[in-house]
Amino acid sequence: MDNEIRWWFTGFEEGLSALPEEERGTLLHSCAKNCLEMGMLDFYRGVQERSGGDIDAFFRALGEMGGLDTEIVRPGKEFWLIFRQCTCSLHTQGYINSSLLCECSRQSVLHILRELWPDRSFDVDPAGTILNGAQDCRFHIAEREEA
Repeated sequence: MDNEIRWWFTGFEEGLSALPEEERGTLLHSCAKNCLEMGMLDFYRGVQERSGGDIDAFFRALGEMGGLDTEIVRPGKEFWLIFRQCTCSLHTQGYINSSLLCECSRQSVLHILRELWPDRSFDVDPAGTILNGAQDCRFHIAEREEA
């Protein structure tokens, strides 16, 4: 690991913690989108296509893959997406170990859902992450109810 880059990320982490939550989300959404464009968004699009666009089939298919678990709480409306390990290179390569990075994962899930189902709106809430000390990263996903 390059110590100069590691040093830079220490400042980045401090800057993240100083930002209001909304601004942190905006910044990390941009990071998440960029990361997904490197290939994972195409992966999720492929799963959606193979699932015939059905969101329940999509989550079932994800749950059958290694490293992921899913649960359908309310068909078509509410789900759990569980990552058994943190795969973010910023963490796995030792640059950032702060739970602030988990907002990037939340933003990734939000971006995927917006891209795949643009006519629907979802809330994504972390309910324990590896960087917060949990054994896995759990994201509760629920379609936003129309007011």
